[in-house]
Amino acid sequence: MAKIPKMPLLNIILLVAAAIALIISFMFSNNKTAKAISGLPFYGPKQYNEATKDTDYHTILNFKFTDQMGQTITLDSFKNKAFVANFFYATCPGICKKMNFELERATKSFANNSKIKFISYTVDPRRDSVPVLAQYAKLHDAIPFQWYFLTGDRDSIYHLAWKSYFAAVDTGDGKNFVHTENMVLVDINHHIRGIYHGTDSSDVARMVGDIKVLLKEESKND
Repeated sequence: MAKIPKMPLLNIILLVAAAIALIISFMFSNNKTAKAISGLPFYGPKQYNEATKDTDYHTILNFKFTDQMGQTITLDSFKNKAFVANFFYATCPGICKKMNFELERATKSFANNSKIKFISYTVDPRRDSVPVLAQYAKLHDAIPFQWYFLTGDRDSIYHLAWKSYFAAVDTGDGKNFVHTENMVLVDINHHIRGIYHGTDSSDVARMVGDIKVLLKEESKND
């Protein structure tokens, strides 16, 4: 039987070193991939930020509306809070019922977490008064100071839906729109970090998972 020639010691050392380098490279690559997957994307065009005097990701415009408890609510009311926003109206016979049923389930996942809030803007402020919204909030077992139902100036709400949340489709006449079933996840810096189909249970479940990712991301920056 022919003898198998012995491999020189130097070759063995080089082979082991190459294997170790390959393993380290693979682990580093996987770590980079994991970090990329764990971070949530930013949505919307970049824009000039007057506060920072620099180009920044799209941010939600300020607003001033009234909630179901009669309180004045602005964007500053959610300072250092992430939130989910959607648009609806109380007498909506279609997607609103399904969407807010899904949102109700999502809010229950964060019942004891003050870092995340939920905002539902009515697109029918003429009929959706404070008492109507209070009754609607009760219908959906909304947790006070966690899930806000907002009403106010119609044009301001429409503008917010179009320009801030990208949650409306322009009908072309500059006055009316068809609100979508979108739920929009916003971080503590008012950047959009996720858009979800509010009538799709699996997509709302994905939103719940993304909220957890976002809260973990933001807790590291505290």
